Formats: sequence, C-alpha cells, structure tokens
Amino acid sequence: MASLRGGRNGSAQLPDLRAALEGEAAPEPRPRQGPLRPQFLGLIPTRACNLRCVYCGFGAAGASCRQMDPRLAVAAVDWMAEEVARTGGDRLDVHLFGGEPFTAPELVDVVVHRTRAAAAERGLRPRLEATTNGVFSEERARFIGDYFDWVVLSFDGPAEIQDRRRPAPGGQGSFQVVERTARLLARSPADLSLRITVAEDNLTRLEETVRWFAHDYQPSTIDLETLQPTPESVRAGLRPPDPYEFAIHYWAAARQAETAGVRVTYSAAVADAPRATYCPVGNDAVIVSPEGRLSACYLLEEEWQARGLDLNLGWFRDGAIEVEGAAVERVRGLAGPQPRCERCFCRYSCAGGCPVHHSFPGCPEVHDHFCIQTRLVTACMLLAGMNGTAAAEELLSDRTAMEALALQSSDRLAELKVSGA
Repeated sequence: MASLRGGRNGSAQLPDLRAALEGEAAPEPRPRQGPLRPQFLGLIPTRACNLRCVYCGFGAAGASCRQMDPRLAVAAVDWMAEEVARTGGDRLDVHLFGGEPFTAPELVDVVVHRTRAAAAERGLRPRLEATTNGVFSEERARFIGDYFDWVVLSFDGPAEIQDRRRPAPGGQGSFQVVERTARLLARSPADLSLRITVAEDNLTRLEETVRWFAHDYQPSTIDLETLQPTPESVRAGLRPPDPYEFAIHYWAAARQAETAGVRVTYSAAVADAPRATYCPVGNDAVIVSPEGRLSACYLLEEEWQARGLDLNLGWFRDGAIEVEGAAVERVRGLAGPQPRCERCFCRYSCAGGCPVHHSFPGCPEVHDHFCIQTRLVTACMLLAGMNGTAAAEELLSDRTAMEALALQSSDRLAELKVSGA
C-alpha cells in the first residue's frame, strides 16, 4: 500500500505517526484487583421475548415466562447502591437486558423507581440503561424516553429486512412499531443507540440504512455488529458477512453518518483508551438472572459451560445478595489477551473479543473472521486519527493490501516484513 510506504499520501502522515510513536505510552491495562467495584448492575427481568428473531442467541423462543421477583430486584438495586457509596463512587448504574425487558413492565417500574430512590438516599446520580427490541406501546416508549438515560434499540433496517429477521411469534412484521419507537425515543431526553446486526443480506444496504438512521433519528450512536451464528440463523439461511467486505461497508457507512454528526461504532474497535477486557466479564459487572443467579455475563449459562467457563459470581439467598470473592477473582483472571492476541496491535482495543464466543481458553491461534474485520476497522480508525483518511480509503480499495494487513502474523515492529524493504 503506497500511502503506508512513503507514497503519494505517506509523507503528510509521517509527523503524526512519529509523534504518536514517540509519545508517552499509556500504561498496559491489567486485570482488576482489590475489593469488588462493580462496573454496573445488570438485571434480566425475564428471558422471555415478544419477538422471534431468526438469529436469536438468547433462547427466547423456548424461554419460560418467568419474571424476576420484585424483592430480588429491590435487593439487587439496594446492594449496588451500597457498593457504589462504600467504594466512593458517585453514580448508580443499572442496566436492563433480556429476553425483552419491557415484557415485564411492572417489574421495570419497580426497578426504575427503586434506582432513583436508592440513589437519592445516598447522594448518587442514577443512570438507567436498557437494551430493547422496541415492541411496546407509545405510552411505554414515552416512559422509557423520560426515565432512561441510554437506550439501545435493535433495528436492522428497511421493512423487508426488519420484518424477515425480527418477526412476532405469529409471523407479523415488527418494522412499523419499531420505527415508531425510534421516532419517539429520538424526540425524548434519552440518548438513543440504534444497533444493526450485519449479515450477508443487508451488507450492501448498510450505507443507505445508516444514512437514513442518522438523518431521521439523530441517534447518539449507530452500532454495527456482525451476525454471531446460532442454530436459528443457520436454519434461516443467514450468514455473517465477508470480513473484508464488512470493513469496506462499515467505513463507507461511518462516513455517511459523519455528515449528520452521528458516530458509528463497532464494539471490538474501541481505540479511545487501552482496555483489558472486551465486555462485562472481568470488569466487575454483576448481572442478575430471573432466578437469582449472579454472573459476569448476560449470555445463557449453557453457552459458558460449553466453553468450559464458570462465570457465576454468587446468588440471591435468604433475601440478600451474596457475591463470592473467589468467584470474582476467577472471572477477573479471564481478562487480558489470549495467546493469538499477543502480537496483534488490537490486543488492548479489541481485548480479544467475547470470552464465550471468541477468546475462550484454548481458542485457535489464527486470525479468524472476527480478527480480520476488527484489525481492518481499527487500522482505518487509527489512520483517520492521524490525518490519514486517504490512506484508510486506499487500504480498503486494495484487497491484496487488506489481506496483508489482516493476516500479518505479528505486528511487532521488530518482526514486521515490509514489501520492497
């Protein structure tokens, strides 16, 4: 790639590159130590859902309608408030996951009001976040917009895509109600993040979808995440996108959003600050299941067990939250790069990806599709940050250059092989 070898665009970037290399390095992130300091409290009001998404990885279609006992929700919020106050924090962070959390509306109301009350009692700032499919009434949408600080809304695009991928149990489409929810939340005080699951069937429409989302809903972010294959997605004929094509379309979509002042994100390419872990696992997050299990992950327990992982942290017993210190240390030990990450320049931005789906102990030491797209997207972000947008675009226009970067076995300067050197 000429621009990275001193070609027509390279000379303009050298001062920025030299300054970056000669600057003071950020400290290497380390797994957490010392007393538990929960990143946030996650609550799963129910595993049930009012949609039957064809790629669901949360077992919603077969989940029971069991809901969390309100006494457990209150105890968990109070416990979290005490932990935040005890450790000198100033914000009470409570996140709702599912299934679909708003299919348990009475429980959600309990959580919202108890969070606000517990925060006020201790001089903390309440912060409520929810991940949702957006299928509920206008009244509920307005409530969410008024009481939640951040809402992640799953919305895959135009009606023909949304309705095919995310139907109701009877086969009816969800586009109309989700689009209405997006409009209502866009006009609310809440920060809105629109999450698009990217697969082969919507990859080439990514730019138009992002442009539409950015201009019509003005979300805080648009999150693009590639399909994680499930038995359901395989039966539906959905496949993840080619990682090289994903990087190309991701970059083009991000440029589209920029014109509307909206940021496009991809969770594995976070270059703001080094991190030791990709997700709540190892970050002292405590996530409470409907039956009272405390864990570090909102995925189904059988998925962890299939990878030989134990992500349990404790239980709700006898009316109290019990977190086991040994379990916290065990889960903290999962943070940090796996062997295949040791020579990768993304190791402290991607941090290895999901420890259940991607960076579990004993995972293959080769760059897979997740690694390829992450390396390419991150490289383009870094180039753009050094006034190298033209170089990023040149990289994405050259498949040979993309493959050379994506499949490089080591990114250590002493081991790099430069073409023509």
